[in-house]
Amino acid sequence: MNDLPLLVRATLHMYRAAAVDASRALARNAWVIVLLPAFSVLVGMFARVAGGLGMAGGLLVYFAVAAATSAFLSILEGAVGKERVQPSELAESFGRYLGSVVGLFFIFYVIQFLLTLITSQNPSMLWVALAIDALVFLVCNPLPELVYQGRREGVALIDDAVQFMRENSVEWLVPLAAMLAPFFLVGLPMGVVAMTEMGPSSALGLLTNLVESVLPERGGVARWAAPLLASTLLCWVMMFRGFLFKALDRSGRRQRVFEARMRD
Repeated sequence: MNDLPLLVRATLHMYRAAAVDASRALARNAWVIVLLPAFSVLVGMFARVAGGLGMAGGLLVYFAVAAATSAFLSILEGAVGKERVQPSELAESFGRYLGSVVGLFFIFYVIQFLLTLITSQNPSMLWVALAIDALVFLVCNPLPELVYQGRREGVALIDDAVQFMRENSVEWLVPLAAMLAPFFLVGLPMGVVAMTEMGPSSALGLLTNLVESVLPERGGVARWAAPLLASTLLCWVMMFRGFLFKALDRSGRRQRVFEARMRD
């Protein structure tokens, strides 16, 4: 018996459930949409203050970004756990996943440093750097979810990401392709940038630019509305990813086919 139609229906059912759960989680924790714009402003202010400290200042900014990322992932953990997260929980969230985030940031910094070094000495290798960037983006894509839902910490999360993508690459990448499609519709360069720079802060900037490109000119209103709309979309996407990851991580394709057959 061909199980492909059942698998497709099971996957679509999983997407629909993740979308509904993400919408409910965002409605339950609507205040989180101000977090990313607030973090971006605070980190920017901190960077300007620390700019005169040289290397020490850069290291402080590095840890500030990692702490903000840890806080955002902690809030997502509560939202994906179908809890009502309180703003009072923010204080302890900055250090919850700081170790893992700092370790992962360092690995990606080393990769980017080496790629920049190679391309600066040999510009013809730019296509190799872009290919490596795309490969890292695809293979390590579920790392945010693994940080707050995984069973290991630090560098071991990369191994878990590779294993997860080996088992669930199609189911995970189809929604990702749909999420990236608007950037490619705006233009190929924006699409490529969106693929290679999808950290929380850079993703917020990209989404803000995308929203601004479709919003009618309303002076200062559009300037304030765009970041909030972009943050709302980004928070929903991250919650959708969280629920989808949970569903994929807890069931294999055979189990999903079996459940689809039972529903039929």
